[in-house]
Amino acid sequence: MRSLSPGELERLIRSHGRLKMSLSVTIVVIIALFVLMALADVPFLSGLGVGVGVGIGLLLRIPQRRLLNELGLTNVEAKAIVAAERERRSGLADLPPEARARREARRAGIFLVAGLVLVIVFFVAAFYFFGHAGQTVEEDAPLDPWFGISFFAGFAALCAGPAFLWQASLHKKLADSWRETAAKEVP
Repeated sequence: MRSLSPGELERLIRSHGRLKMSLSVTIVVIIALFVLMALADVPFLSGLGVGVGVGIGLLLRIPQRRLLNELGLTNVEAKAIVAAERERRSGLADLPPEARARREARRAGIFLVAGLVLVIVFFVAAFYFFGHAGQTVEEDAPLDPWFGISFFAGFAALCAGPAFLWQASLHKKLADSWRETAAKEVP
């Protein structure tokens, strides 16, 4: 990985920040448009949505790609440089390996607990949803709000739970790596 001058590093960090900001704004706009289309009862073709999403993603990446080509960096190298600079600026890079191992182990524990809670939420929501999905409901009966809540809570837990468990695994591996580094430094 090549080193960058302070000006190039600052340009890379600003470009990375603008990319994240534009992605966030784009996601909010797309969700708002999707909700408005649903409220207006406008049909939405899924194939068109995929094409538009890929196109928007490619358009958002054009300035970042141009800068990476200008600096002679790959995407992986740029991410590593930005992460290292973020660690340096936050003071994390100055911590001893034992402290970094404890920090990563604590983060792994938090992600593990959150992931397990989300797995439990998924099972409870799925049990409720599928238990009530086939029941006959009278025409004038009030709606069961928990039925809809269980669907959305279960879907969100299904999406986020495995991601949190995966993050817990990554942080545990990182903590183990820092423990090994700390053990090598002790004479």
